[in-house]
Amino acid sequence: MPQNICKNCQASFEIAPDDFSFYEKIQVPPPTWCPQCRLQRRLAQRNERSLYKRKCDLCGESIIAMYSPNKPYKVYCPTCWHGDGWDALSYGREYDPSRSFFDQLKELQIAVPHLSLWQMNAVNSPWINYEGDDKNCYLNFGGHLNEDCAYNHYNLKTRDCIDNFWLMKSEYCYENILCENDYKTCHSIFCYDCRDTYASFDCRNCSNVIGCSGLRHKQYHIFNQPVSKEEYEKFFKENLGGSYAKLQSLLQKSHEFWKTQPQRATFIEKSVNASGHIINASKNVSEALSVEKAEDSKYILYLLETKDSYDTSSVWKSELCYEFLGGMNASAIIGSTGTIDALRISYSHLLINCQDCFGCINMKKKKYCILNKQYSSEDYEKLRDRIVADMKTRGEYGEFFPPSFSPYSYDETIACEWFPMTKEQVVGSAFGGNWDEHESSSYQFSDYQIPDDIKDVGDDILEKVLKCEKSGKAYRIIPMELAFYRRFGIPIPREAPFERHRRRLRFIADHRVLAPCTCGACKQSVPSVYSDSEFPIVYCEKCYQREII
Repeated sequence: MPQNICKNCQASFEIAPDDFSFYEKIQVPPPTWCPQCRLQRRLAQRNERSLYKRKCDLCGESIIAMYSPNKPYKVYCPTCWHGDGWDALSYGREYDPSRSFFDQLKELQIAVPHLSLWQMNAVNSPWINYEGDDKNCYLNFGGHLNEDCAYNHYNLKTRDCIDNFWLMKSEYCYENILCENDYKTCHSIFCYDCRDTYASFDCRNCSNVIGCSGLRHKQYHIFNQPVSKEEYEKFFKENLGGSYAKLQSLLQKSHEFWKTQPQRATFIEKSVNASGHIINASKNVSEALSVEKAEDSKYILYLLETKDSYDTSSVWKSELCYEFLGGMNASAIIGSTGTIDALRISYSHLLINCQDCFGCINMKKKKYCILNKQYSSEDYEKLRDRIVADMKTRGEYGEFFPPSFSPYSYDETIACEWFPMTKEQVVGSAFGGNWDEHESSSYQFSDYQIPDDIKDVGDDILEKVLKCEKSGKAYRIIPMELAFYRRFGIPIPREAPFERHRRRLRFIADHRVLAPCTCGACKQSVPSVYSDSEFPIVYCEKCYQREII
């Protein structure tokens, strides 16, 4: 198979025959960046967690926005942006064939008003982003239908949950990753249909288990050993009674115990011809991470019910997408972000209920538009074909937005979470010049020592400015959070919310690349996302199903 050299990192990468077939089907040239650099370039266009206070540029009210006040963009609050007080077509402009299309699109991006936050039907939840139908939530990101929750990422239908990453249909959960249908589950990973489960890995339909791995349909187990109810309750009280020191000791012992147990090389369930990690009910997918009900797709991340798509991330119920970031109910999308209920969209951002648009920004219920200018269907097709030809000549068509097109600095984006870089590294890369360290407010840290046990924490902690043990940055405890910790005997965290999120995210981001290893049972070579130091014993799926499940 011929090798290609990535224009960004200079690494070699392959383009498979099936890839060429896809590119021909959607009529784009093959990519010039390798898959990992393409993912990084896409993620550099999305800011989820960096939020700021500023004024709405239409109504003048104080708002919360994902665009810092020093950015050159107009920003409207959701009420104004979705209202009738402005018209995106009024910012339309003629295409200039003598100039780069991306340069012209950048000028349009600066001119058109932007939506301050992505949130729908939020009740008493001003500090959430990319969330819908939340109630009484704080600093939730990328989720839907959550209530009385805080510091969660990609939660769906959860209540009274704090500090989770990818948690579905659960209640009273804390510090979990990739869990579903759980109740009172804490510090666990890949646990489904569990209750009263703590510091456990890959357990299903279990209750009252602590520090376990690979259990199915078990109750009252500690480190995979059965115990009596009385023994379990005694151990729980001694180790999970509210002491931070004892909790950290238990977590360390649990993680060490997980290493002694056979683990699945990758999590692929109910899928056919699938390669990657965390794949469920999918068919013919490869280079896939965290996808469900996907089909005939490759180089995909966070996909649900999507098919015939390449290089697509954070998308739901879509098809025929390429270099697409963030959207739902979309078809035939190329090089775009934030496209919802849309058809045949290219190189556009935040189009809702639109079709046949090329190079448009922040529009609703429009069609046959280029650079936010309205055309007839015939004129649209002619001009679109001309622009595509010009972009191909310049090597632009088929490529995603260049990093300089991002309205955010690199350190604000999720690219910096997945692909951490220092300011010096960013300046010297293709992402150069897109870094903006915002000076935080000058905090006077409180002269306060967090008690080891939650039972010794008074209400005065709500007034304290705490210092993160890892980043050194300031953070606070909010009333909802303190009540949760007290109710479930959870000690006060020593890390700021973003550092806690970063730690959970690393479990996903650090397990996206497959490497060959040897199955601990059948001794056959099997691709795995885990290193020998992380999990020394890994099983292929066939052996895991036979010997563990």
